[in-house]
Amino acid sequence: MAEEAPRATISDEEVSALLEKSAPDAVRPYDFTAQRINRMQLPLLEVVCKSFAERAGASLAALLGRDASMQFTSLESSKSADLQAALPVPAPLAVVRLKPLPGFAFVSVEPSLLLTLLDGFFGGSGRATDPQAAVAPAAQRFLALLLRSFAADLTAAWAPVTPLELELVKQETNPRLVQLGAPNAALLVARFTVEFAARSGRIDWLLPEDLLAPVREVLAADGSQTSVRKQEAWAPVLSAALQDAQLDTRAILAQAQISLRELVRLSPGDIIPIEPPQQVTLLAGDVPVYHGRFGVSQGHNALKILSGAST
Repeated sequence: MAEEAPRATISDEEVSALLEKSAPDAVRPYDFTAQRINRMQLPLLEVVCKSFAERAGASLAALLGRDASMQFTSLESSKSADLQAALPVPAPLAVVRLKPLPGFAFVSVEPSLLLTLLDGFFGGSGRATDPQAAVAPAAQRFLALLLRSFAADLTAAWAPVTPLELELVKQETNPRLVQLGAPNAALLVARFTVEFAARSGRIDWLLPEDLLAPVREVLAADGSQTSVRKQEAWAPVLSAALQDAQLDTRAILAQAQISLRELVRLSPGDIIPIEPPQQVTLLAGDVPVYHGRFGVSQGHNALKILSGAST
């Protein structure tokens, strides 16, 4: 008795439908190196970004003397190596500190956007020229000016999380030469879209996860708690422990400046003339603490404190 042939699970019409090419508009590119951050993971960070965009847009309009706007677009996560490979070259990249958070953050500005804003700053129509001009000295100086104008906005936007101060460390024209972190280190990318003179472009803030670690618990809050709860019971203990902390102090009694030619000609017995300073600075590590005068007390070399280093 012949066995009955197995029945097809799908019909020929269904196979044809599956093999049919999709319409071109149905195909959407997807960047597998970027992962969108769930709003529920860091909800307060998204609030901070939206607040910064609103404030920075007003500051940008004031800087240019014309209407300009900034919108927060998205918050994504990417590995350092993948993100660095995706950055355009050449392109302006600023390395900044968000004090007191540890490490560095990075600001990437789309070259055409930087040139558009630069042209508008000098009264032009916002016409972008050769993208290579975005790494010229004039464009780099304008980027520094742009970041300085955003400093107060960033501080105000982060106020519900932590006091923050923006410091520009350096600028690079080749992002491939900047160490964003270990190849597998994760960075959060806050993307902003700037619109000016009927043109738009992107500014990305690259925030290493290690940088956000001290405030991640606050950023993950639902917004009802805007600051870390103070541990009042620990305050006296920590204060007492700090009073007994040991510090290494040092004082530079004299310094001399000589040429390299004189240095290589020195031999045992040569004398380098020095002039004793009127005041000596006492340092704790590299931090100036007091000013004083060098002398002898009870047969020991000593430093008489005259004033604080800040005075």
